[in-house]
Amino acid sequence: MGKSKRQKKPGRQSRTRSEKRTIRRNFIRKSLSILLLLLCWFPMLGGGVQPLWTIPAAICISMYEDMYFCMAAGVIAGFGIDIACNAPLGANAIYLVICCTFVCLLFEQVLRRSFLHYWVLTAACSLLHCALFYLMNGVLFRVSGRELLWTKILFPSFIRTVLAAVPVYVCFLPLTKLLTKRVRSIDAAAIQRDREER
Repeated sequence: MGKSKRQKKPGRQSRTRSEKRTIRRNFIRKSLSILLLLLCWFPMLGGGVQPLWTIPAAICISMYEDMYFCMAAGVIAGFGIDIACNAPLGANAIYLVICCTFVCLLFEQVLRRSFLHYWVLTAACSLLHCALFYLMNGVLFRVSGRELLWTKILFPSFIRTVLAAVPVYVCFLPLTKLLTKRVRSIDAAAIQRDREER
């Protein structure tokens, strides 16, 4: 036990200045991302037909961050929709965790990080959300006023959410400047060295 502790200590001290700067930069970026995501809750609490601001915010985070952080963003975004729409607490959180994980994997493995891909995926996630909401309330539970549910509430909300994706992307754009190729390479080198030390 004593030896393993002594072996880990030099590893911690051997971090370079650039790596320490990267850790601080990552912390600031992720903190500001969560803050912006929480701020997206407030416009949805006004009542009436509102854009679901947290969906494009969660997709924007999923485009740049690692999977675990994206899943956390999905939970926060989903709880915001649950509270705003009086949905069962956790239902939208589960949906957005799945969406954010899928989007994160797409950007890591297949897609290039661009506004067009972000916009298309936001539209797809929003449309699927509306379809699931209609299926649950209009088809399975057959709530009153289900005939107007799609035309008066869900489809207008979908259109507004897709349009809201533009200002959300602009708000998150300065945070992406903190995540450069050099930052990614330093992160990868630090992770690799930590694994070797273990």
